[in-house]
Amino acid sequence: MRTFLPPSAADLFLRDLAQRAEHPDAASTIGAVLHLSGAVPALPDLQEYVAARLSRLPCMAHLLRGDGRQAQWVHAVPDPAHHVSARRVASGPEALEAAVQDLMRAPWPKDAPAWRLVLLHGQVADGFALLYLTHHAVQDGGTIVAIMEALFGPDAPTGQPPTVLRSPPAEPRTRLRQVLRSAAVLLRHARKHHVWTSPSRPLSSRRRTSWVHAPAALLKAAARADGGASINDVYLTALGHAIAGWASTAWPRAAQAPIPVMVPVSLRTADEWAVPGNRLFLTRVDLPGGDMSLARRLAHTRTATEALKLPGHRAVLRAALTRLPTGLLRRLVAMSAAPGRLTLAASCLVMRKRLRYGDAVVNRIDPVMCCPPGAPLAVVMLVHAGEASVCFRIDEALPGADSLPAQWRQALKDLSAAIERPTASPGAAAATAAGPSTE
Repeated sequence: MRTFLPPSAADLFLRDLAQRAEHPDAASTIGAVLHLSGAVPALPDLQEYVAARLSRLPCMAHLLRGDGRQAQWVHAVPDPAHHVSARRVASGPEALEAAVQDLMRAPWPKDAPAWRLVLLHGQVADGFALLYLTHHAVQDGGTIVAIMEALFGPDAPTGQPPTVLRSPPAEPRTRLRQVLRSAAVLLRHARKHHVWTSPSRPLSSRRRTSWVHAPAALLKAAARADGGASINDVYLTALGHAIAGWASTAWPRAAQAPIPVMVPVSLRTADEWAVPGNRLFLTRVDLPGGDMSLARRLAHTRTATEALKLPGHRAVLRAALTRLPTGLLRRLVAMSAAPGRLTLAASCLVMRKRLRYGDAVVNRIDPVMCCPPGAPLAVVMLVHAGEASVCFRIDEALPGADSLPAQWRQALKDLSAAIERPTASPGAAAATAAGPSTE
């Protein structure tokens, strides 16, 4: 009998939050859309294919039951005939997006594992899509990456399941000095900011959903040119720049102030690659706001995210996730989601393996993000096969915010161009202005 760490405070919070949503748009549903080129598969073959691999994925065979100390993971056998389905859609990308958003709003059954895989076909003549959706209380972004690689990766075997936790893993030792430093970081970011509190424009549970794409090479080039930044820093810099530009005319509260962003820090160990539940710690960072150059914004963003990259800080977060009493953790999570503190979330995922199903190759993966009640927007970027796809879930109460995806992409292009542009000497600049020389 496999045993896992009990449901975390984040798991219980995401389950309860979804139950309080006033509109299905604010449900805790996440996932991914795999776009494939090739012949549309037969549904029975796809169902059989998935069934042969479910034994390796306990996160797809468990339910969250109970509350508080009684909360537990309950085993439930998934039925591929129920979980794997097909839908024909009209031609064109708009029809596909409409079908995806419709399925995102569908409720989850109470007595079956909360996931579905839908074969979407008809939108293109030479391909199809596979939509994977799940409840965020049962799986996080890292789990979805692991599932997609286990199902559609180049080495997706059908053999014995991997070793799964039989007891909580040994935790890394945390030094008192690091605990104090990490506590100071968390407390500094626990203050209320009221950036999204507007009596004249209260936030809602209705969401607009948009996807935007960009070459991953732009992210990597900007990170490499900066010398110390990660692609996540570049992604967050472009996001902060887009929000600051939008807010300058549409949301004065966020026009000049730092932009608070909740960043999920993955704390999943190798043994937990496919276990149910969230293994992350939502940590707030304050991105630079106001009007500034993109190169300067990247430098400030890199400083803001420094603590998230430190192994010692991550060890403290892992200890908090696994050692603190569930009641205390639930109070901390609830406090971070209180009015005046709740803010946007921004995730970054990387799919390192090229995915395929049979002879059909996955050309792009669009992530699916959730945006809980009270949050202004939520964003997730997924990098696969040289392309970055970003999903924006935006509260309809934010005026003109549907421009944010395009502003993010433009900021990324401008950042890559600005940071890679060499500084020319006065003589070289004069020669360039004079035109090419001839001899």
